[in-house]
Amino acid sequence: MASLFADLPSERIAVSPPPLDPGDVALRANLALAQGLLARAYSVKVALEGNARAVARHATLRGLICSATREAGGDLARIELSGPFALFRRTLLYGRALGGIVPVLAWTRRFRLEATCDVRGRKAMVTLATGDPIFPSAEPRRFDSRLEERFARDFARLARDWAIVREPEPIDATGHLFFPDFAVHPRLDPTQRWFVEIVGFWTPEYLANKLERLRRARVSNLVLCIDAERNLGDGGIPANAAIVRYCRRIDAAKVLAVIGAKGTD
Repeated sequence: MASLFADLPSERIAVSPPPLDPGDVALRANLALAQGLLARAYSVKVALEGNARAVARHATLRGLICSATREAGGDLARIELSGPFALFRRTLLYGRALGGIVPVLAWTRRFRLEATCDVRGRKAMVTLATGDPIFPSAEPRRFDSRLEERFARDFARLARDWAIVREPEPIDATGHLFFPDFAVHPRLDPTQRWFVEIVGFWTPEYLANKLERLRRARVSNLVLCIDAERNLGDGGIPANAAIVRYCRRIDAAKVLAVIGAKGTD
């Protein structure tokens, strides 16, 4: 009976928050400060060792505009991300997504993040590195977004004679790493393999650079699915590219049509 009228503003029940550890409060405050600075970044560069795929995967899932490279003969990877202040449209949504990468870095063996940020109208360099007191995220795990789940389900239902594999090996295009979301191929002919990468935030320049690197590396079996509502630049998509636009849901039939058309060139 005590909560019978709790839906009324004047009768809402207030409860005490759980006790907080002072150390956790400090770590969370530091994390919030770091994320706030990245929300005003022009560019972010991360050098890391160990678990680079999890970091790149997280950036991809959040739709960030990024490129990844790996040093020859080593385990050191470099990831470059566009900041919201470098984009045509400075969106708060992109800034929050960018800040989400900070706690994931705690799960690498070693990292160093350098960001050029706007601080009260002046450019400043912000640096984070292994050992800095920042609250970590939960341990990275394999994660299917609803968008990916729907696409995998739709594709499997539409193309029953095709196999679909989630998170295949990365594509090394002249030193730049691309992390496709799926690999698909006819069940009876695995040599006709295609990769499908889902792109969140993008600019025309970002797509053009990505496609040019793939062209130079002679990688032509990649379909890019781009969010039609997340163009942060001024202009359209490059012509004559294996690109499928989507809005909230990827049309598996369009992806299959692109693969079929390119496969018969």
